[in-house]
Amino acid sequence: MEFRFWLLALVAGLLFFSRLDSPLLEPDEARYAEIPRQMLAEGRLLVPYLHGQPYCHKPPLLYWLIMASYRMFGIHDWAARLVPCSAGWCVVLVTYYWARRSVGTRAAFAGALILALSARFIYLGRMLTMDSLLCLWVILGWMAAHLACQSGVLLSRWWVISALACGLGLMTKGPVALVLVAVPVVGWQLLDERIARPRLGPWVVFAGIALGFAAPWYAAITWCDPSFAGDFLWIHNLVRYVAPLDHLGPVWYYLPGLLLGMMPWTLVLPFAIRFFLRRSTKRVARPGSQTQFGNQGVIARPLFFLLAFAWCLVFYSLAGCKRPGYILPAVPPLALALGCYLEQLVARSFRERWAAGFNISVAWHLGAAITFAVLLLALYQIHPRYVRKFSLRAQVVPQLQWAADPQVPVVCFPHRWDSVSYYLLRNDVCEYTEKQRNALLAALGQRSRTLLFIKSNEPNGRILHDLLQDLPPELEFVPLGRPGMVTAGMVIRRKEIPLIVFAQR
Repeated sequence: MEFRFWLLALVAGLLFFSRLDSPLLEPDEARYAEIPRQMLAEGRLLVPYLHGQPYCHKPPLLYWLIMASYRMFGIHDWAARLVPCSAGWCVVLVTYYWARRSVGTRAAFAGALILALSARFIYLGRMLTMDSLLCLWVILGWMAAHLACQSGVLLSRWWVISALACGLGLMTKGPVALVLVAVPVVGWQLLDERIARPRLGPWVVFAGIALGFAAPWYAAITWCDPSFAGDFLWIHNLVRYVAPLDHLGPVWYYLPGLLLGMMPWTLVLPFAIRFFLRRSTKRVARPGSQTQFGNQGVIARPLFFLLAFAWCLVFYSLAGCKRPGYILPAVPPLALALGCYLEQLVARSFRERWAAGFNISVAWHLGAAITFAVLLLALYQIHPRYVRKFSLRAQVVPQLQWAADPQVPVVCFPHRWDSVSYYLLRNDVCEYTEKQRNALLAALGQRSRTLLFIKSNEPNGRILHDLLQDLPPELEFVPLGRPGMVTAGMVIRRKEIPLIVFAQR
């Protein structure tokens, strides 16, 4: 492998694999770390499992990979986060390989480096959610389909790889993977007459491979839980798209995040758009002609990158349910399109005037170096403070000494935090809501001691204050450790308070 590949691997590796031991954020990261932990503890490999109930909102591939990581390294924050971070790192390398085969080495390096140095991509790609892993399968599916068709003759090997990538996407987040991959491929085949245009047969094979890869698990889970098809396929895919249950957002929801999250590279986006619009009015050379884009003698116009980015942006912008990580697959093709523009800008400046090309090249490399330094500094200085604010590890881990006793019940109020069961390694954590306040007070009175986690970051600490006011006179709440999003404490009968205080000291 050439120097550029190893440089990309190093840069992306430092940004993705540094500070893996950061605390898990509530609620998503803690939930996606806790589900595979409970699946391992309960010996349930087929059905995702959470707090005594099947959790079939998403397919299990992410959980299986995290379970494998737990098996190899133990149950740790970094072991869970290793999976999405590895996926994000692989996205950078796959993006480079894709562009190197289709638009040339220099444009590929520029685009992949832009991707690796985009704060939004690094932040979302490191999060323990389904989005980073889905992004990997979508990019792999786009790459393989692009390489399968671009020569003018359909290459079966790459076509099958693209279908398998869709199958892995179906096992990660469901039918959305097939929708994201297939539509840009069809649009590209309609717009570009130079490429292979698979007819019905190859597309049937494509769909058969993708669906057949995921079908065994879907059939097995439907057999075990007949409500799965309606719950997952209907509610968590179609209904959440057209009639959102939560996380509503306007149609322009993703644009500010993309533009700001890919700074400083999006500063050249207006010039790149003008450049591509001008090129689109010119005749595109056929395969084998002298017109090239890059230094590898390949067909070069980045039409497919633009189609993939535009479709991903439109698809998620029209969705009713919007979350920041959903848009992650749109970032790599946008980065590649910007890389193609920057490569052409430098090359044209060198042809027209050597000094201008040299200055642009120096500015590009200097900007990349400064951006890398800023991102690495933020990862070590700013990000830890952010996760401490929205995580519970500092409040939960110190209570391991009390939770180690199975006779001490663990209770969350007014809702459950998955970080509690994850860090305490307890599968029997109880949850009481505001409507169940009286039941909670009755349960506290029946126990000599109860480890209680109560929300305390709301204005004036109302929830904690009101519960303390309602405690029976014979009970006392003894805070344990420093407060944060929650306050941990032991609810104990007053005669046993000195024992707790002594143990804390």
